[in-house]
Amino acid sequence: MPVFRIITFGCKVNQCDSAGIARELTARGWGVAAPEARPDLVLVNTCTVTARADQQARQSVRRLAGDFPGAPLWVTGCYAQRAPEAVATLPEVTAVLGNCHKTRLAELLTTGNAPAGERLRVWGFAAAEPFAPWPAQSAPGHTRAWLKVQEGCSHHCRYCIVPTVRGPRRSLDAEGVLAALRELAHLGYREVVLTGVDLGQYGLDHTPPGSLGGLVRRLRRQTWPFRVRLSSLEPQTVTSELLDELAAWGDFCPHFHLPLQSGSAPVLAAMGRPYGPEAFRDLVREISRRFPGAGLGLDVLVGFPGETAGDFEATCALVAALPATYLHVFPFSPRPGTPAAALPPLPGGVVRERARVMRSLGQAKKLQFLEAQLGQVREVLVEGPTAPAGWLKGLSDHYLRVVFPGPVRWRNQRLRVRFHARQGEVLAGEVVTGP
Repeated sequence: MPVFRIITFGCKVNQCDSAGIARELTARGWGVAAPEARPDLVLVNTCTVTARADQQARQSVRRLAGDFPGAPLWVTGCYAQRAPEAVATLPEVTAVLGNCHKTRLAELLTTGNAPAGERLRVWGFAAAEPFAPWPAQSAPGHTRAWLKVQEGCSHHCRYCIVPTVRGPRRSLDAEGVLAALRELAHLGYREVVLTGVDLGQYGLDHTPPGSLGGLVRRLRRQTWPFRVRLSSLEPQTVTSELLDELAAWGDFCPHFHLPLQSGSAPVLAAMGRPYGPEAFRDLVREISRRFPGAGLGLDVLVGFPGETAGDFEATCALVAALPATYLHVFPFSPRPGTPAAALPPLPGGVVRERARVMRSLGQAKKLQFLEAQLGQVREVLVEGPTAPAGWLKGLSDHYLRVVFPGPVRWRNQRLRVRFHARQGEVLAGEVVTGP
């Protein structure tokens, strides 16, 4: 049996894609390479959202070329889509496959449809690019599943390369979502994360147009053995309809992740973001009112060209005033082909210092939220045993890591746990409602 190894960088959508590729390869007679084994295929699934992501991909390819000389080395993903010629020049790269053809990788490898001399298979996206779903798949050792229901983005923020490398918005039809969820239920999952490049645009490409709120309405009318979590949502796509449907769904995990990017109105306008700080504040207040104690993650982009000290202070002030539970902080990274790449950059030292300050603020917000949980009771999905012996680890509905004593047979169960101590960034507790 030939064996493969996949290295994945970037977002949850990329992780879904890698899992789909692995499923297709195993269905065609391949196996997953053991850690010490030499693979018959190495695949690197890349990200290109920042220059650092590009660098990580290059470093990984060079390392793998040295670790497994002569092994076929394929590169796919967003960096491969954006700069295929540059990727092809890296050592030992056999082929470069763009995002358009990612779902056909297993077929190309196993049916002889990958001509030996054709190293690049990278095309642009059609204006009405179809959604290419992955079949629902199990991931051994995992209690949570990710289901990609949306792909691409039709916003055009001035700093973002995603619409170029992922194509226009497109989504899986509701019947396809229901079928995939039934399969995941059959496979025994107790949490499913609905994910997409711009999940809030779900259904807008359908005829007639649908919505994420409409999809949630259909899903919550059925009984499922799992709880459901949503991946990142653009703030302008979080509608009253969506919040109404989520609030009425008892199996929804009250956890939201929103890209704020900046708390300065001029900077948001320069970025091409279609909202202002007050609208964002109002949205968060509405979420907090409807979902008390919800987990709230924010993306913050610091050092955008033209961002003044006052702009940065406005962002710090807004983040400090919001009930955020964690931050993802990104220093501005010019992406070739985007309008922002032509703007004069801020000094590197200024950008790094602002990122440090924002990360420090994010850490303080996280610890504050953790401390506020002591004495609270939340639902926790048990992921498995952890040290010391006799203890379990899990994930709360509002996205906190939790440990507590209990038997291994509770793995993959949804339990009610009371938190009584903080251990770094993990909560310790005890079960108050067992299976």
